[in-house]
Amino acid sequence: MSSPPTRSLADDFRGRGDDRLRRLLELRPDLLSPIPSDLTALATRSLTAPSIARALDSLDIWSLQVLESLAALDEPTNLKQVVTATCEAATSAIEFLVDLALVYHDQGELRMPRPVREALGTEPAGLGPRYGGDMESAISLLKDAPKESLAILERLCWGPPRGVVGDTAHPGSHLKWLIDHQILHVIDQTQVVLPHEIGLSLRGGKTFREFQVAAPILDGEILKRGDVDRAGALEASAFLIWIEELLDLLAAEPATALRSGGLGVRDLRRLASALDVEEPCAGFIAEAAYAIGLIGIQLDDQVMPTTAYDIWLAQEPSRRWQGIVEAWLDSSRVAGLVGAKDATSKSIAALGPELDRAAASSIRRHVLSLLNDVTPQAPNLESIVNVVAWQKPRKSAHNQRDLITWTLREAAWLGITGRGALTTFAKEVLSGGDSNSLVGALPPPVDHILIQGDHTAIAPGPLAPALLQEMMSMAKIESRGSATVFRFTPESIRHALDTGASAEEIQRFLATTSKTPVPQSLFYLVNDVARKHGRLRVGGGLAYLRCDDETLLAEAIKDRRLAKLNLRRLAPTILISEATLEETIKTLRTNGFSPVAEASDGGVLLQIPKARRATVKPRPPRMLVDATPPSPTLIDAALRALRAGDRASVAARTAPSLARTPSNPTSETVEALVAASKNGGTIWIGYADTDGGVSNRIVEPASIASGHLTAFDHGTGTLRRFAIHRITGVAEMDA
Repeated sequence: MSSPPTRSLADDFRGRGDDRLRRLLELRPDLLSPIPSDLTALATRSLTAPSIARALDSLDIWSLQVLESLAALDEPTNLKQVVTATCEAATSAIEFLVDLALVYHDQGELRMPRPVREALGTEPAGLGPRYGGDMESAISLLKDAPKESLAILERLCWGPPRGVVGDTAHPGSHLKWLIDHQILHVIDQTQVVLPHEIGLSLRGGKTFREFQVAAPILDGEILKRGDVDRAGALEASAFLIWIEELLDLLAAEPATALRSGGLGVRDLRRLASALDVEEPCAGFIAEAAYAIGLIGIQLDDQVMPTTAYDIWLAQEPSRRWQGIVEAWLDSSRVAGLVGAKDATSKSIAALGPELDRAAASSIRRHVLSLLNDVTPQAPNLESIVNVVAWQKPRKSAHNQRDLITWTLREAAWLGITGRGALTTFAKEVLSGGDSNSLVGALPPPVDHILIQGDHTAIAPGPLAPALLQEMMSMAKIESRGSATVFRFTPESIRHALDTGASAEEIQRFLATTSKTPVPQSLFYLVNDVARKHGRLRVGGGLAYLRCDDETLLAEAIKDRRLAKLNLRRLAPTILISEATLEETIKTLRTNGFSPVAEASDGGVLLQIPKARRATVKPRPPRMLVDATPPSPTLIDAALRALRAGDRASVAARTAPSLARTPSNPTSETVEALVAASKNGGTIWIGYADTDGGVSNRIVEPASIASGHLTAFDHGTGTLRRFAIHRITGVAEMDA
């Protein structure tokens, strides 16, 4: 009696119920792009190299060990043999592998499709190639093997099975014994290999020395939820301020993009210094703004804010924060690479084209998912790295640790985590909702400052936008946190005067804004700077200096620190400089003078920062993300299409009349359609498309009206209208 024919993967798919097929499409969403025509096409696509690679990448270490164990056993195998080679926990792992279609059932046995076996390599589980022949005799000789020969086998037993020797043509006595008895096979003059059968025997029938059934445990401090949210809210508030400050700096003094794209080292260092952060943090802030279209690069390579920045400023803080976080989660750009060297040993620039990494988004979401599972615990880096390495062993690239480290660092900067644990408002965003809890967690804007006796001012919360602009024009930020500390200096007061403010206006602003009395010494500082401000005028030539005080001009000529300006007297109250106007003013101010720029009409040239905006349309960065899980609606439609397509394929093979496109006289076609719409059921129609081609369709007629047939099309999974004059014929088929 002949044995039943071997089932294929497509046969296995046909035997699966809708729930099992739905599970497959959920686990392997790449199989739905586009929807296959039938189950045979689905099986074929599932065995393509890219699809298999994605499926293998989704396996954890334990599932991968079980799969490699299956590949190491003789096919067909069964559940009992797999459990013997591994452990009892393999049962559930095998069912998961069947769900993924990496393994399938055949008459109570287990089979692995050949493309999957090939994708695992030629030495699954670290076992060598199969040589066949009388391996039993070779294995029986092991009990009589010299001790030194057994030591050689011990080194090859658990893999890799190949070893390098001095010379296989003249081996040592212990190695020669193994080669002569066919226990080791010679590959070439310097390599030997331990055969699969002998290696498995030496392992006692087990495929791995240790089976990693359970994932490592995340280890870290458990915090209070309130403390986590408060810490995260402060970081979120600070990050929004960083974004505003950076974009205001680029509006006042745009950076120049490198020829290869991105911010140069000098510009990044300037921005980092102004924000009082490290350069990696400044690079990430720029990348976060770039990801949501707030930064644009002009055709003349000027890097500045876009008009979207003004719209962004008008939004509620929680909405602004959520937009940044969502873009960061989906972006394939890795800001942590800024400053690293690329393949040509050039430094990778922020906003440059070299920052895309396909694994970035999936790693971020995976790490945050782990934090979500243990919140409010704050796991340490090592435990997170170990868990990710167990869950995604095939994705454990050399830079995976760096990606995890950068993810945790950036999540802390953004306020996604507080003290290392996931915040409540971050959980809301990760689940697809709005960050509602952040609204109450963010400190409310304040409209006052507290001026101290040491010429500092404390903002006990985030300042209102208009108030922050005023403070930035006359004071420098000294420290940030839950309270921002500003410091008034001669240079900062001079900057306010340069923008057109008078001493009286500055003093009035300080008196009305501060809840504490303004120190008299601060008023003296403002008056002293204002008294010196503008006595010396610098205009264009290259540059000239004009002052009614001839003594001051004489002092400037004699000052050796100004020698590089090559000052020469042009008139009693005018000197000429060989440096540019900007350089002349900078040099004079550096050395204790307080000049102002003079316009052509003799008036003061105010240095009011311009709100520059990029005129080019922001180009959002590329998003290189993994395939997202399909919606239930899409899966249901795909299942209907697959079942219908499979029925059509079977019908074409089994019914000769349906192997070709149906063709009937018009009267018979109309009668058949009317009958089908009344009685229900499924029919086969030929339909002429607009391009002249004729295709076969499996439909369930619903109604006929106005020369059209309304029917459910199993091929597309939708309700469609078909023009009756384009229907070439109708054939019946079983439902």
